[in-house]
Amino acid sequence: MPWVVAGDFNEPLLNEDKFRGRAVSVNRSLLFKECLDNCGMIDIGFSGPRFTWTNKREVQALIQERIDRFFVNANWCTLYPEARVVHLTRCHSDHCPVMLDMLNRFHTGRKRPFKFQTCWLTDPTFPRIVSHAWRQPNILMEAIENFTKEALI
Repeated sequence: MPWVVAGDFNEPLLNEDKFRGRAVSVNRSLLFKECLDNCGMIDIGFSGPRFTWTNKREVQALIQERIDRFFVNANWCTLYPEARVVHLTRCHSDHCPVMLDMLNRFHTGRKRPFKFQTCWLTDPTFPRIVSHAWRQPNILMEAIENFTKEALI
């Protein structure tokens, strides 16, 4: 079943997710990643400002972190392949708003070009779908069309 986990996780995952202050805890980071892996969750990235939280101090004592995130599973990623996460401008809070723009392809009515989704590799049925799509056609566009139809089932 497709699902999303989102929120303030109070824990940066990587050193790049933190500016100043104490270093990212390797142990907590590994536990967080292990939990995400066990649940089959992936981070679909973001656009906008890198950090989602700040301690709002002067430059000498300023700490910033990326701790507000969206994680999705492969089924959700297949339904919303054009989805994106946007970090908006922070106003009054110490957190910036984080928006999930889903851009559902089923409601757009436009035909989009084929785009490979890395999250498909986590689905155990993926190799069978690819093999089946390539079984008959010799033309690339036909194989892609067959794959796309079968992947949506």
